[in-house]
Amino acid sequence: MPGYGAVGGVPIATAWSSRDLKREHWRPPACLDWQGESKLVVALAARFRSSLTLDQLAEQITSVSRYNSVYYWAVTRQEWRPLAAEAWVTDGPDTSVRRADPLASALVPSRGFYYVEQGSVVGRVVYRVRVLQHTSDRLVLQTDNVTPISAVTTLFEPGGLSIASFLRREGDAWSLYGITRAGAQASPLAVTSSSPYLNRMDAMRRLLSGIKTDQDPPLAPL
Repeated sequence: MPGYGAVGGVPIATAWSSRDLKREHWRPPACLDWQGESKLVVALAARFRSSLTLDQLAEQITSVSRYNSVYYWAVTRQEWRPLAAEAWVTDGPDTSVRRADPLASALVPSRGFYYVEQGSVVGRVVYRVRVLQHTSDRLVLQTDNVTPISAVTTLFEPGGLSIASFLRREGDAWSLYGITRAGAQASPLAVTSSSPYLNRMDAMRRLLSGIKTDQDPPLAPL
């Protein structure tokens, strides 16, 4: 859930609060290894066409050094902003090390990489990307914050924010399913709205679809 819409159509999005999840007795898929309470879960499903191969699409996702040119709709500021002011691949929590963006050939299951996002609001955050699956027609990546995410106060302790992306070929089209989870280490301030999560996932959907990432209207304007 949610189901996929038409190819090239508006993505379908759904959000569940902690109360919703408890009422539905929801448990995270075992493959994601999400432990503890889920305070908010947001999902987006879309289908699109692209002439690119899976590996070429994968490298668009992992080209973190280009995140400063990928835009999402910032609800609090009501403007299009880059995913990061600056981003780079690193070896771990030591943000002084800078590596090249990983090629698709490096996306080996059970392995992954670390990268840094330098933002104008939340500051510097280190993320870990794990490759859960990589075949000729399917890619599954999971991203978790390794260091705290703070803006005046701490919004996410390490491991409090998790994003999983499922990209799969479907005939002459692609399906993209993104799911974001605010876990037990998330502040109550971080789960008041699903819009920020939806807009960031939709930025990646637009990038993969070949759509201008700051093209109006945003998926979740408020």
